[in-house]
Amino acid sequence: MRDTGRARARARDTWTCTSTCTFAILAACSPGEPGPGIDVDRAIGHVAELAKHPRPGDTDAARQATAYIETQLEVIGVTAERFAVGGVDLPAITVLGVTHRTAHHVDTIDPDLVVRFGPPGEAVLVMAHYDTVAASPGAVDNAAAVGVLLELARVLHDHPPAQPVLLAFTANEEIGLVGAEALAERRRGDVAFAIALDLIGGSGELTLNGAGTLIGDAELRWIANAADRAGVPLAAPLAHRVASRWWPQAERSDHGPFTRRGIPAVHFYNRGQDGEWIDLAYHSARDLPARVDRASVADVGRLLRALVELPPPAHAGDGFWIPIADVVVPRGVVVGLEIALAALAAGVLISMALAGRRHARVRGLGLLAGTGCYAIAAATTYAVERAATGDHPARWLHAPATWVIAELLVFGGMFGLATRTAGRFAPWTGSERYRAIAIGVLLASGVACLMVGAAEVAWIWLVPAAIVAIAPRLGPVSVLAIIGAALPMLCVLYPLRLREAAWNGFLPVSIPLAVWVTVFGICIAATGAWWLRPRIWGPLGTLVLTVGCGLAVPSGLALAFGARHDGCSALNFERFGLACEQVAGVR
Repeated sequence: MRDTGRARARARDTWTCTSTCTFAILAACSPGEPGPGIDVDRAIGHVAELAKHPRPGDTDAARQATAYIETQLEVIGVTAERFAVGGVDLPAITVLGVTHRTAHHVDTIDPDLVVRFGPPGEAVLVMAHYDTVAASPGAVDNAAAVGVLLELARVLHDHPPAQPVLLAFTANEEIGLVGAEALAERRRGDVAFAIALDLIGGSGELTLNGAGTLIGDAELRWIANAADRAGVPLAAPLAHRVASRWWPQAERSDHGPFTRRGIPAVHFYNRGQDGEWIDLAYHSARDLPARVDRASVADVGRLLRALVELPPPAHAGDGFWIPIADVVVPRGVVVGLEIALAALAAGVLISMALAGRRHARVRGLGLLAGTGCYAIAAATTYAVERAATGDHPARWLHAPATWVIAELLVFGGMFGLATRTAGRFAPWTGSERYRAIAIGVLLASGVACLMVGAAEVAWIWLVPAAIVAIAPRLGPVSVLAIIGAALPMLCVLYPLRLREAAWNGFLPVSIPLAVWVTVFGICIAATGAWWLRPRIWGPLGTLVLTVGCGLAVPSGLALAFGARHDGCSALNFERFGLACEQVAGVR
């Protein structure tokens, strides 16, 4: 029997499985039948009660939320331990030399509420914070998680688990994970594995976040198997995994204090709302109960029930969740394959260099002229962006798909026209040098990712490097080399990812989109030059290419200047970020 929630979840999962280059690892492209869950109606009822008004820490509203949680637990037949948080020393947060928070002390009168189920011993801890920011009623952030935890408590009371389980309703998360910091510091001996629920209940895909270096092969398999038994599609974005491995100190949910203290911990959340990977109502008065997605709440409940069925495994080496497949493998396997791809590309590059020395030099236009043509195209693309955006620092973020296409048309058209114009004065020489540039740039980028521990994303450059390297042997399908060279651009400049990266502060809005387009366009342009050079079939081919490039430029201009950005002025963007779209009623 399939209700609309299950149908939506499977449709969402099918889309994710068939989408290309989303940096997402799927826990289950074909999840099993839905496992046992929680009472979703009661969970959403808790949201309606809790999210009537904001609940900032150390206020009457926060104390009312605490009383509500305690009362609901008593109705179930459970008595919560009031864990006094008191004074907490918050550590500084520094990333890439930039201090995002200085070390400081916080005192709170709000308690954590802790409930234990099952036998004694180190437990799986599941947390949800009950406070909000001052301006938000906090339905998705984080009443939905509190509702799920209350109904999970009901299930665990009625069906005691064979494994130790702790549930914690944490205080003052919004001002620095205060309640979780105290719990991690003073109760670390009680916890074998910590799970934070934060921003669950949105309509986006259920997502694993915060999986740093403490989460290896065994832990990933434990989570993936639980998702499969629960029948829940689960995504684990590769970019999130890299960020968690590089900057565990910057984790922004309650799992972070446990990770920093050497306790395996992760964060589950629904990645966005309304078809996006972000939630424009986050931390605003628009985070209302009506926005909570029933099917998402049901998914979280089923996943948690499956996770607490079995104890967390002992750490046994690093792991890698293979993209677009329900397979977890040792990390060394993936690193080994990436090294093999790098070796293949490097070997071809070296052989090309040796072969090039044996060939006599031919007079004509070479790399210097090509670089000049490329610079003209890049400068024109940047000028178009600045003219169309005015005083807005990143107007393209409001319609990134339109802008990426527009700038690619302008850039590609201008590059083609520049090379055709230069070719009227002197012939272009050779073609292998352009393929060598593409291989070299892709190889260097992939190897750099490997060297800094980002094997999760290194393949995005190393697979294309290998494809371009063997392209001459592909015969009639050698055009795949151009498609491969475009892979990094398709992945990194994916519109939803651009908005998500800017929303989370990983994409500096001061960097023009034209910079990203031209940087990632190097390999595409070089591979295209290699592929087209022997295939421009006489005057007719040159005419078609020239006319096509000539039409691309005005098409790009029309798209750029015609993109809608109602309501998001530079001032509104500075005040609200991307949420200016919702504030102004654009979306």
